[in-house]
Amino acid sequence: MRSLVSLALILSWSPLLALAASQNADADSNLSISIAEPLQKKLAASYGSEEALVLQQAINESVARAVRRAGLAAAALPRTEVLLSDARPSHPTHHQQGANPSLDPVRSISLGGATLTAVLRGADGKELERVSADRYATSLQEVSASLDTWSDARLTIDRLADQLVKAYRRHAH
Repeated sequence: MRSLVSLALILSWSPLLALAASQNADADSNLSISIAEPLQKKLAASYGSEEALVLQQAINESVARAVRRAGLAAAALPRTEVLLSDARPSHPTHHQQGANPSLDPVRSISLGGATLTAVLRGADGKELERVSADRYATSLQEVSASLDTWSDARLTIDRLADQLVKAYRRHAH
């Protein structure tokens, strides 16, 4: 019985593990995304570990979208390492709603945002440039109108992606 439970857990997580592997193995293999250990612990304890995948995917998609919009060739871009240091949701996560049924996914709002840093590296591995984005809503009036759980964090992620495109252009050959 115990092995069946273990197998069931492994199988239930396999789609998430496949998604996690695909997040850092996008068509643009020059982009790596990591989450700082303190944030990983905060995600596991407060927001739900699965939210790490949501945030990684948001970063991946935002950078890819900004690169496409700018007309840059992803394969020609320098190696980029993105570190998500902190993130706070604008609306409760599924984990938070499960832990506290009084939370409403629409009406419950928080001062969300994120802190990210990206390092561009040359072919020799040396740092070419470092860009960062750090934005949090400071009042309930500033919280994004979107109903997305990570709406304010996504605004910060988009800001970082725009800064990355500018940095890529500065280092184009």
